[in-house]
Amino acid sequence: MKRDSPSRRTRRPDLYTGPVPADRVPSWRATAALAALPVLVLAAAAFPIAAAFAAAAVVGAVAGVAIQRRYPDAVDRAVARARSAPGDERAGAADG
Repeated sequence: MKRDSPSRRTRRPDLYTGPVPADRVPSWRATAALAALPVLVLAAAAFPIAAAFAAAAVVGAVAGVAIQRRYPDAVDRAVARARSAPGDERAGAADG
């Protein structure tokens, strides 16, 4: 004879349990980086000029690295052009 209700031994999922914990815990570096994000946001909101300067410095560094990798001699050529040659007039020499 078949029963209408399931047995008491039937396993049912508990509706109030949380997600299954991960097998591997994230690294301490990833945890520290995630924990630092709110601090960085507050620092950027508190010091907007410093945050803009830091962002510009990071963008400039990334662009500089990209240009240096693409054109390794570009910085040397720019510095060589910026230096004055031995026969050049000094700035302001025409004034007097």
